[in-house]
Amino acid sequence: MKLKKNMFIFVLICITVFFVFYYIFCVLGNNKNRNQNEIVDDILINMKQYEADITVTVKSNKNENYYTMTQQESNNTSKLIINTPENIKNMTIETDNNILKITNTKINMEKIYNDYKFILNNNLFLNTFIEDYKKSDSKAYEQNDEIILETKLNNNTYVKFKELHLDKITGNPKELIIKDNTQKTCIRIIYNDIKIK
Repeated sequence: MKLKKNMFIFVLICITVFFVFYYIFCVLGNNKNRNQNEIVDDILINMKQYEADITVTVKSNKNENYYTMTQQESNNTSKLIINTPENIKNMTIETDNNILKITNTKINMEKIYNDYKFILNNNLFLNTFIEDYKKSDSKAYEQNDEIILETKLNNNTYVKFKELHLDKITGNPKELIIKDNTQKTCIRIIYNDIKIK
């Protein structure tokens, strides 16, 4: 009876260990051994739908402003919900094809802009970075535990350089840095939590 009990416990431990290793190496795709090109390709192909909690720092010559936001991207629609600062909390900025909608429930305001010309270039979203990366002078390299994607834009003075920092193991975005033509950081977005759909 004792031998059967010990044998059962041993078999249970072996099965548990097998499933743990199977999950790590097969289900997760053994991310530790993924190379830079695989991670970059995944980002360029799969980052079309996601939801993220972000912290945004906007720097100007005179001051620095901080925002926390929820960001959603799905097909042709993008949505930002501002969580802080308190005076603009719950303000939403939505784009759907060529329509921009800004809603502020605190002051009961809603504005809709049709054929908004900047609609396709919302620099706070990852899909814009991906399009810029594909169309512009770009490169990828590894530094510490990150893969950094850099791109240089030709048509804008205020948004000239962009860097997307990816976690080397998970492939998830960690931060997006946007710089002006003097290489000065004007916007920094930190991805506190991101769910890729």
